[in-house]
Amino acid sequence: MTESLSVVIVGVGRFGALHARVWREAGARIVGLVDTDATRLAEVATAHPTADIDQDLAALLARQPADAVVVASDEASHAALALTALDAGCHAFVEKPLALSTEDALRIASIAAARDRQVVAGHIARFAAPMARIRARIAAGAIGTLCALRLRRDFSRAWYASFGDRVHPVWESCIHDIDLAISFTGRPVRRVMAMQSAAAGSAAPSVVSALLEFDGGVTATVESAWLVPAGAPGTLDDGPLALDGAIVGEAEALGLAGVIKHRLVSDALVEWTPDGAQVPDMSLWPEEDGVVGGALRREIGYAIDVFAGRRPPEVMPLQQACWGVAAAEAIIESIRTGTPVLVANVDGHPEHVHR
Repeated sequence: MTESLSVVIVGVGRFGALHARVWREAGARIVGLVDTDATRLAEVATAHPTADIDQDLAALLARQPADAVVVASDEASHAALALTALDAGCHAFVEKPLALSTEDALRIASIAAARDRQVVAGHIARFAAPMARIRARIAAGAIGTLCALRLRRDFSRAWYASFGDRVHPVWESCIHDIDLAISFTGRPVRRVMAMQSAAAGSAAPSVVSALLEFDGGVTATVESAWLVPAGAPGTLDDGPLALDGAIVGEAEALGLAGVIKHRLVSDALVEWTPDGAQVPDMSLWPEEDGVVGGALRREIGYAIDVFAGRRPPEVMPLQQACWGVAAAEAIIESIRTGTPVLVANVDGHPEHVHR
């Protein structure tokens, strides 16, 4: 592929609009925008005047060829839109989660292979510099044999009412750390045990604790609580995607010879202003010299290179995205039943078994 990649963005909400900007800054041509909200679609189209627009992806692709489709719509639509893109002969970048069922994830993988197309799942945390460093150090044997992982990601309380309850929060928050654990181990999850906090009342799914056992014996704890109060220092209050609130989390890898730790909120950079205290996140999508950088830019640059055939999909293999969907689905099943759940090999037919 010698010319710039032609891209259609599906879902042009706040994050989809940011995607459109960053794909363009990375050298892609935005040839189409799709959203079911006609007013929002027209608004975002003003920044991309040469892009075709439509409320239906299939209809747009029928008249506007594209190399790739970026799916940044609501979670429940991801699988269907990815399949529409593949059926039209396009590569697909699908924001996390890849799908809301293992069956749909495997269907995407099967059709991508049959069409000889690439699918990149948008697990941005893999592309954050600290997480890439942890992954590389584990692989290099810096902490010896990996034994266990501890992963925690807490979100602002107000976000749960705003968007966190449109699907089970496991798909919104825990999926990040499930994927990180998979990337650190390079193995699928074989068994999970999970629960949610009854003390949270109607917001119970917003507080989740899960124990994962991987093929090979490594264990991981994945915890998430959408309970960070409004008074906490903001981490994403400004920049190209301003969100009034905070993401607070930690990642820890424990080996026989050492430990690696990372905290999302630390005192490395703190701002005290009349608006309050902030701990700006500089890893996800910081604006640098007028363009968006950080993990999002690296992730999109990686996807462009994979779609153009300039590199293999080694950082975010599609199979590992399917492993993550299977693990998330099993966590939700374990919460529902109150029992451990075995996760079948996603290379075959998925089947959750209570054990």
